[in-house]
Amino acid sequence: MNGKSLRVYFTTHQDGRLTGQLLPVWDSFFDAPPPSAYGTRESEVYALLETRVRQLLLEDSSALDRFLWEETLEARTLTVEIHPQTLHQKRPVIAKALIPLRLTYVYGKLESGAWRVRVPRFGWSFVLEDLSIAREVLRSALTTALLGENPKSLYDFRHEGEEYVQAWDPGGLRQDARRDSREERPAEVLDQVGEELTSRALGGRQPPLVYDAGAMREWLELVRRQPLPSLLLVGGSGTGKTSHVLMLARRIAELRREDKTARLPDIWRTSAERIVAGMVYLGMWQERCLKLVDALSFEDHYLFVDRLTSLLAPQPDGSSIGDLLLPAAMSGEISLIAECTEAEFERCQRRFPEALRPFRVLRIESPVASRMPELMLRYQSVRRSRVSIHPVGMRQLVGHLETFQRDSLFPGKAFRFLDWLDQQGERGTTRTLYPRDASEAYARYTGLPLQLISDEVPAERTALASQLQKGVMGQEQACELAAGVLARFKAGLNDPDKPVGTLLFAGPTGVGKTELSKQLARTLFGNEDRMIRLDMSEYMLPGSAQRLMEVGPGISSLAERVRRQPLSLVLFDELEKAHADVFDLLLGILGEGRLTDHLGRLVDFRMTVVCMTSNLGVEQSEPAGFGAERGAEDFLRAIRQAFRPELFNRIDHVIPFRRLSEGDVLRIVDLELEKAASRAGLLRRGLRLVVDADARAWLARHGHEPMLGARPLKRLIEARVMAPIAVRLAADARLEGVSLPVVVAGSEAERRLGPEQRALATVLDHEGTRT
Repeated sequence: MNGKSLRVYFTTHQDGRLTGQLLPVWDSFFDAPPPSAYGTRESEVYALLETRVRQLLLEDSSALDRFLWEETLEARTLTVEIHPQTLHQKRPVIAKALIPLRLTYVYGKLESGAWRVRVPRFGWSFVLEDLSIAREVLRSALTTALLGENPKSLYDFRHEGEEYVQAWDPGGLRQDARRDSREERPAEVLDQVGEELTSRALGGRQPPLVYDAGAMREWLELVRRQPLPSLLLVGGSGTGKTSHVLMLARRIAELRREDKTARLPDIWRTSAERIVAGMVYLGMWQERCLKLVDALSFEDHYLFVDRLTSLLAPQPDGSSIGDLLLPAAMSGEISLIAECTEAEFERCQRRFPEALRPFRVLRIESPVASRMPELMLRYQSVRRSRVSIHPVGMRQLVGHLETFQRDSLFPGKAFRFLDWLDQQGERGTTRTLYPRDASEAYARYTGLPLQLISDEVPAERTALASQLQKGVMGQEQACELAAGVLARFKAGLNDPDKPVGTLLFAGPTGVGKTELSKQLARTLFGNEDRMIRLDMSEYMLPGSAQRLMEVGPGISSLAERVRRQPLSLVLFDELEKAHADVFDLLLGILGEGRLTDHLGRLVDFRMTVVCMTSNLGVEQSEPAGFGAERGAEDFLRAIRQAFRPELFNRIDHVIPFRRLSEGDVLRIVDLELEKAASRAGLLRRGLRLVVDADARAWLARHGHEPMLGARPLKRLIEARVMAPIAVRLAADARLEGVSLPVVVAGSEAERRLGPEQRALATVLDHEGTRT
């Protein structure tokens, strides 16, 4: 590469995985995003990056030129304190408080003596005369980037984890892509697709590990046997299947150090992705598999292939890696270590029983909760954590993890939380978490509100109902019933094998059913972005229910979204429009809190709130006007008739929504006008929206329709109030610091307007809006 090499910028995420991205030497507006990859470890990221780079070179042989560096780069993390923008009395002000933001940048010295500085996470690049001014330059850049933004923008700058840069020279990439078809000697293929774990353990290049000494003694007895048995590790997500293999490699390395003559196997780690990486032509990956078998043939070494399901997944030509490796394992020619969950194991027993025949099954059980404080202390010790947790706080954390993260198992979910905890705060500082601090830290980690997870913070049902009613007008009974679900969740009395709550909102259009779902998401998860909304009119046709279970890159199905964020609210909007196949899927979700995706993997719904809306029971011939009521029994009767008994009986509450009264619509008008008055364009100029009682009544009367509820109200306010004001502001850039009256044509308020006020007024009448 003519003395130049690539630079890969790594970011460690909270789940322990890594993102690697090639650093460009220069950027231009039309450049494509740099190649990047996401994996569980560096070797996997490098393998995926190599595949992407090879594909890039096949399209353009000079594509790598802008990624080739001569300078030596280093990464440095610093804390920059800024003053965020906030609101005071609905006006934007720069806050007095200083918010510390952790920022990692990379730097290298140029031949001229200047310093090149890049902030890869945000695409910033500077050339500095002296590196000592980097902190001030970055602080200025941060302040400029956040100026005028919502305070929530600060979360875009949160510190993910360790960030570092490494030089990478894969060799031969810039030569003709046809060299990918060159001959590989069997001995070389192991180095190309794998890493030898025992030598890494000797070099101290393994993460901190906590293990069961008794189980490890049994494992060591197994690997001393001849012939070497293939092993299949079966356990749930978080039980430590991979960690057991890493610990086995470490113990083998330690025993070899003690006894040079010990006959113990090497463990080579690879994955399906690494095996096929760079294999772009027909037959290449199959040839690589055969050479893997040749390299390991009767060598008494292990090939750790990660997930068994990845071996069995078909490649583009229809065959799988398992078709080539498993027969060799069956004959004893090679020895494999693979892992899978219990559900994947059961699926393999049904569909691929021959694939399990070479393996001896070892089940990895999750430790009981009572053991976790001890294991967490041991993990902190080997990790040399600077965070100490009070014993009561430790037990409290174990309770939170057990109650609120049922999609994962101990010890993995506890260790991930401790990793996240170590990444918070200043490096080099030691701190102690007491019970209240531990609950607050867990609330930040999950997004759950403290009042719902901590026994020390009360949350009465009436207070929760009042919180819901702030955004839902006129539905006091519905808010009370929904608050009961939250209270049951806080008390820990909800069924642990079902969703947190299953609610069916029944009532006319435009009365607040969807808005109550949003309020529930805000109250329970702190953000309405945690709501997954599915319009059932899109799932009316036969076969459309299968889209809910699709998985794969770029797919945003229900299964994928809940797997990524198990703590969420799922809204099935207008449920009665869905095909009957959707109801079959709902039986499993509502009854057992789980859904099986297309790959046979279980998706955990036990920490979701499932809401459904329906218009069943609403007669189309109801009289027009305000306050037309329907009894709850009418909704129940219509819903019982529409849905099968086994589905209806899985619903916790059918919550009726009444039609809105005149007073309800007036309160909704006030709520919408308050939102409109807080828009940035008005606040920036110091403009105040003044709407008198007659104008509010006019908006309530014209923004409500018996068949649509208050749904037309937002459109009316936009068209009759905000659009005319926007036209006036666009035409007069000097208009600021005044009141903008909104009055009804011919009203007493309009007649009292002076000449200056009349020029600024928005006048509502039946024919339109006059300004």
